[in-house]
Amino acid sequence: MKKDNKNKKEKSVLSPFINEINPNFLSDNETIRNDYYYDAMDYLGSGKIGAKKALKLLELALKMDEDYVQTYIGLISTYGVLGDKPRVNEMTKIAYQKTQKKFPKWPEEMSWGYLENRAYLRAIQFMAELYWDNNEEDKAIKLFRLLLKLNPNDNQGARYEIAGLYAGLKGDDINKMFDDGNKNQNWDLLRELVEDQNKKHKFWVQSEY
Repeated sequence: MKKDNKNKKEKSVLSPFINEINPNFLSDNETIRNDYYYDAMDYLGSGKIGAKKALKLLELALKMDEDYVQTYIGLISTYGVLGDKPRVNEMTKIAYQKTQKKFPKWPEEMSWGYLENRAYLRAIQFMAELYWDNNEEDKAIKLFRLLLKLNPNDNQGARYEIAGLYAGLKGDDINKMFDDGNKNQNWDLLRELVEDQNKKHKFWVQSEY
Protein backbone atom coordinates (compact mmCIF):
# COMPACT_ATOMS: atom_id res chain seq x y z
CA MET A 1 0.00 0.00 0.00
CA LYS A 2 1.10 3.55 -0.61
CA LYS A 3 2.28 5.38 2.46
CA ASP A 4 0.12 8.42 2.88
CA ASN A 5 1.29 11.80 4.14
CA LYS A 6 -0.37 13.17 7.20
CA ASN A 7 -2.89 16.00 7.39
CA LYS A 8 -1.59 18.79 9.57
CA LYS A 9 -5.16 19.76 10.44
CA GLU A 10 -6.01 16.45 12.12
CA LYS A 11 -7.48 16.98 15.57
CA SER A 12 -5.98 15.20 18.55
CA VAL A 13 -8.07 13.21 21.01
CA LEU A 14 -6.79 11.56 24.15
CA SER A 15 -6.49 7.81 23.70
CA PRO A 16 -7.60 5.53 26.54
CA PHE A 17 -4.91 3.05 25.47
CA ILE A 18 -1.89 5.37 25.56
CA ASN A 19 -0.81 6.91 28.83
CA GLU A 20 0.06 10.34 27.51
CA ILE A 21 -0.93 13.91 28.28
CA ASN A 22 -3.88 15.44 26.42
CA PRO A 23 -2.43 17.10 23.29
CA ASN A 24 -4.06 20.38 24.32
CA PHE A 25 -1.53 20.41 27.15
CA LEU A 26 1.52 19.00 25.40
CA SER A 27 4.97 19.79 26.68
CA ASP A 28 6.92 22.30 24.61
CA ASN A 29 9.22 19.51 23.40
CA GLU A 30 6.34 17.36 22.18
CA THR A 31 4.73 20.31 20.44
CA ILE A 32 8.00 21.02 18.65
CA ARG A 33 8.43 17.37 17.64
CA ASN A 34 4.93 17.34 16.18
CA ASP A 35 5.54 20.61 14.35
CA TYR A 36 8.77 19.22 12.89
CA TYR A 37 6.91 16.13 11.71
CA TYR A 38 4.00 17.92 10.06
CA ASP A 39 6.24 20.55 8.48
CA ALA A 40 8.46 17.74 7.16
CA MET A 41 5.43 16.00 5.61
CA ASP A 42 4.46 19.27 3.92
CA TYR A 43 7.94 19.49 2.38
CA LEU A 44 7.56 16.06 0.78
CA GLY A 45 5.16 17.52 -1.75
CA SER A 46 8.17 19.26 -3.33
CA GLY A 47 9.96 16.05 -4.27
CA LYS A 48 13.58 15.32 -3.43
CA ILE A 49 14.46 18.96 -2.74
CA GLY A 50 11.67 19.13 -0.18
CA ALA A 51 12.59 15.72 1.19
CA LYS A 52 16.10 16.96 2.03
CA LYS A 53 14.56 19.81 4.02
CA ALA A 54 12.18 17.35 5.68
CA LEU A 55 15.09 15.13 6.64
CA LYS A 56 16.78 17.96 8.52
CA LEU A 57 13.63 18.65 10.55
CA LEU A 58 13.12 14.98 11.39
CA GLU A 59 16.75 14.61 12.44
CA LEU A 60 16.21 17.49 14.87
CA ALA A 61 13.09 15.77 16.20
CA LEU A 62 15.04 12.53 16.60
CA LYS A 63 17.68 14.29 18.71
CA MET A 64 14.91 15.48 21.02
CA ASP A 65 13.46 12.00 21.52
CA GLU A 66 14.82 8.87 19.87
CA ASP A 67 11.78 6.83 20.99
CA TYR A 68 9.13 8.99 19.33
CA VAL A 69 7.59 6.62 16.78
CA GLN A 70 5.95 9.35 14.72
CA THR A 71 9.39 10.71 13.80
CA TYR A 72 10.38 7.33 12.34
CA ILE A 73 7.13 7.23 10.37
CA GLY A 74 8.13 10.57 8.89
CA LEU A 75 11.59 9.22 8.07
CA ILE A 76 10.08 6.24 6.26
CA SER A 77 8.14 8.58 3.98
CA THR A 78 11.10 10.91 3.53
CA TYR A 79 13.60 8.22 2.59
CA GLY A 80 10.94 6.80 0.27
CA VAL A 81 10.81 10.08 -1.64
CA LEU A 82 14.62 10.13 -1.72
CA GLY A 83 14.64 6.60 -3.15
CA ASP A 84 16.76 5.22 -0.31
CA LYS A 85 15.18 1.81 0.16
CA PRO A 86 17.77 0.48 2.66
CA ARG A 87 17.05 3.43 4.96
CA VAL A 88 13.31 2.98 4.47
CA ASN A 89 13.67 -0.62 5.61
CA GLU A 90 15.88 0.37 8.54
CA MET A 91 13.44 3.03 9.75
CA THR A 92 10.54 0.60 9.32
CA LYS A 93 12.22 -1.94 11.59
CA ILE A 94 13.06 0.69 14.20
CA ALA A 95 9.52 2.12 14.16
CA TYR A 96 8.10 -1.34 14.75
CA GLN A 97 10.62 -2.13 17.50
CA LYS A 98 9.78 1.14 19.26
CA THR A 99 6.08 0.29 18.96
CA GLN A 100 6.67 -3.12 20.50
CA LYS A 101 8.57 -1.41 23.30
CA LYS A 102 5.58 0.88 23.89
CA PHE A 103 3.20 -2.10 23.94
CA PRO A 104 4.85 -5.18 25.52
CA LYS A 105 1.32 -6.60 25.36
CA TRP A 106 -0.98 -5.48 22.55
CA PRO A 107 -4.18 -3.77 23.76
CA GLU A 108 -7.60 -5.12 22.85
CA GLU A 109 -8.23 -2.08 20.70
CA MET A 110 -6.18 0.72 19.11
CA SER A 111 -8.66 2.92 17.32
CA TRP A 112 -7.54 5.04 14.37
CA GLY A 113 -9.88 7.71 15.70
CA TYR A 114 -7.33 8.64 18.36
CA LEU A 115 -4.56 10.60 16.68
CA GLU A 116 -1.91 9.32 19.11
CA ASN A 117 -2.51 5.75 17.90
CA ARG A 118 -1.85 6.39 14.23
CA ALA A 119 1.94 6.29 14.29
CA TYR A 120 1.82 2.90 16.03
CA LEU A 121 -0.75 1.52 13.59
CA ARG A 122 1.33 2.75 10.66
CA ALA A 123 4.47 1.20 12.15
CA ILE A 124 2.72 -2.19 12.32
CA GLN A 125 1.44 -1.84 8.76
CA PHE A 126 4.81 -0.81 7.34
CA MET A 127 6.48 -3.78 9.06
CA ALA A 128 3.83 -6.11 7.63
CA GLU A 129 4.47 -4.68 4.17
CA LEU A 130 8.21 -5.17 4.59
CA TYR A 131 7.67 -8.82 5.54
CA TRP A 132 5.43 -9.17 2.48
CA ASP A 133 8.06 -7.64 0.21
CA ASN A 134 10.64 -10.04 1.65
CA ASN A 135 8.42 -13.08 1.00
CA GLU A 136 7.90 -13.66 4.72
CA GLU A 137 4.17 -14.16 4.21
CA ASP A 138 3.39 -15.81 7.56
CA LYS A 139 4.87 -12.88 9.49
CA ALA A 140 3.07 -10.39 7.26
CA ILE A 141 -0.27 -12.15 7.73
CA LYS A 142 0.18 -12.14 11.49
CA LEU A 143 0.65 -8.36 11.55
CA PHE A 144 -2.15 -7.63 9.07
CA ARG A 145 -4.48 -9.73 11.23
CA LEU A 146 -3.29 -7.82 14.29
CA LEU A 147 -4.14 -4.51 12.59
CA LEU A 148 -7.64 -5.71 11.74
CA LYS A 149 -8.15 -6.86 15.31
CA LEU A 150 -6.90 -3.62 16.85
CA ASN A 151 -8.75 -1.37 14.41
CA PRO A 152 -11.60 -3.25 12.69
CA ASN A 153 -12.76 -0.07 10.94
CA ASP A 154 -9.53 -0.52 8.96
CA ASN A 155 -8.89 3.07 7.95
CA GLN A 156 -5.51 1.89 6.62
CA GLY A 157 -6.77 -0.63 4.08
CA ALA A 158 -5.05 -3.64 5.66
CA ARG A 159 -7.94 -5.84 4.50
CA TYR A 160 -7.01 -5.24 0.88
CA GLU A 161 -3.38 -6.08 1.52
CA ILE A 162 -4.00 -9.31 3.39
CA ALA A 163 -6.58 -10.33 0.77
CA GLY A 164 -4.02 -9.68 -1.94
CA LEU A 165 -1.39 -11.63 -0.07
CA TYR A 166 -3.70 -14.64 0.33
CA ALA A 167 -4.51 -14.40 -3.40
CA GLY A 168 -0.82 -14.57 -4.31
CA LEU A 169 -0.52 -10.90 -5.27
CA LYS A 170 2.11 -8.32 -4.32
CA GLY A 171 1.83 -4.82 -2.91
CA ASP A 172 2.35 -3.29 -6.36
CA ASP A 173 -0.61 -5.29 -7.64
CA ILE A 174 -2.87 -3.85 -4.93
CA ASN A 175 -1.57 -0.35 -5.60
CA LYS A 176 -2.41 -0.75 -9.29
CA MET A 177 -5.89 -1.94 -8.43
CA PHE A 178 -6.35 1.18 -6.31
CA ASP A 179 -5.00 3.40 -9.08
CA ASP A 180 -7.37 1.81 -11.59
CA GLY A 181 -10.25 2.13 -9.14
CA ASN A 182 -9.52 5.79 -8.57
CA LYS A 183 -9.23 6.41 -12.29
CA ASN A 184 -12.54 4.71 -13.07
CA GLN A 185 -14.26 5.56 -9.78
CA ASN A 186 -15.01 1.87 -9.41
CA TRP A 187 -13.46 -0.29 -6.70
CA ASP A 188 -15.54 -3.44 -7.24
CA LEU A 189 -12.48 -5.60 -7.96
CA LEU A 190 -10.94 -4.69 -4.62
CA ARG A 191 -14.20 -5.30 -2.76
CA GLU A 192 -14.62 -8.66 -4.49
CA LEU A 193 -11.03 -9.59 -3.66
CA VAL A 194 -11.64 -8.94 0.04
CA GLU A 195 -14.99 -10.71 0.03
CA ASP A 196 -13.66 -13.81 -1.71
CA GLN A 197 -10.50 -14.16 0.39
CA ASN A 198 -12.29 -13.34 3.64
CA LYS A 199 -14.73 -16.19 3.04
CA LYS A 200 -11.77 -18.55 2.76
CA HIS A 201 -9.49 -17.18 5.48
CA LYS A 202 -11.79 -15.21 7.83
CA PHE A 203 -9.37 -12.40 8.59
CA TRP A 204 -11.80 -9.50 9.03
CA VAL A 205 -15.03 -8.88 10.91
CA GLN A 206 -16.25 -5.44 9.90
CA SER A 207 -16.97 -3.10 12.79
CA GLU A 208 -20.62 -2.21 13.37
CA TYR A 209 -19.66 1.39 14.10
